Amino acid sequence: MGALADAAEDPGPLRGVRILVPRGGGAGARASASIRALGGVPLEAPLIEIVPPSEPGPLIAAAERWNLGEYDWLAVTSANGAAAAADAGARPRPDRRVAAVGPATAEALRARSFEVAAAPERDYSGSGLAAALLDVIGPASGRPSRILLPLSEIADDTLERALRDAGHCPERVTAYRTIPAPPATEAEAAVADGVVDAILVTSGSVAREVARRFPALPAAVVLAAIGEPTARALERCGIPAHVVADEHTVPGLLAALAAALKPASTDPAATARDAPGPAGRHSAPQTSEPAEGNDP
Repeated sequence: MGALADAAEDPGPLRGVRILVPRGGGAGARASASIRALGGVPLEAPLIEIVPPSEPGPLIAAAERWNLGEYDWLAVTSANGAAAAADAGARPRPDRRVAAVGPATAEALRARSFEVAAAPERDYSGSGLAAALLDVIGPASGRPSRILLPLSEIADDTLERALRDAGHCPERVTAYRTIPAPPATEAEAAVADGVVDAILVTSGSVAREVARRFPALPAAVVLAAIGEPTARALERCGIPAHVVADEHTVPGLLAALAAALKPASTDPAATARDAPGPAGRHSAPQTSEPAEGNDP
């Protein structure tokens, strides 16, 4: 976990706002860079970790079936799923029948030489991916399509159910697990002491960890959810989201947070204190940059 970084010298829409970033590694670094570019002050404190499945055999076997052409389509819901499928042996095929939930996932697939034939234009979620894929293949008529879904072990069945309701044969396999990260003592103290102004909630798993680790959030802390599925996960934990992004990406989330804080004072501390509360959720116009969320 990194300490609070220095605020950007150039003013920006998030000038001086201290934001907890719940991911480490490349994802955390990219989010922190985006926050700094907007004048904010990131605190990287991983709340979750991505690890391989407990039993890798089913994923390896599914990857081999994909390579042999036994699946008609590969539908990928996250960059983690793209990496896991490729690491298990899945290879690009000439038919290019690959669907991605959004630009970050598509980028991860292309980095592994997969070409993407179907992706949502805006709704970077399981339902959006299902709609985009069904726009290409349509409802089943005659032989249904067999579709491989490499998912987190706690992924919901939104995508699977939509494809099955259209008459197709989705087959999910656990590609990775999402587990709690080790305790982030500095971050937990910073939140409790009022040092953090906002927390980015980038998935259902992060929502559950926020509820578990911060049971008594200061009233001034703004919870910014990357999309409606993540906002609902917060609500199931008894915590309302103050900001919900229209586009399920980190840049979209930061844009929504900046828009929500815009009417407030230009004093950074007052900005977060005056942020919208549970009764007035805010969103922002969509952007087109990658790094989608809402993964479990």
